[in-house]
Amino acid sequence: MKRVATFALVILNALAVTACGLRGDLERPDPLWGNPADYEEERPEEEDEG
Repeated sequence: MKRVATFALVILNALAVTACGLRGDLERPDPLWGNPADYEEERPEEEDEG
């Protein structure tokens, strides 16, 4: 019985973890310190391929 309960908990945890993902394109946040405009120059140009 203990093995069945452990297996059920593992399955439930696996399902919970897979539901935490983000979909779509991820956006890069602004820097925590400094001027964000300085970092914009260092970023490569993003092009839409769609």
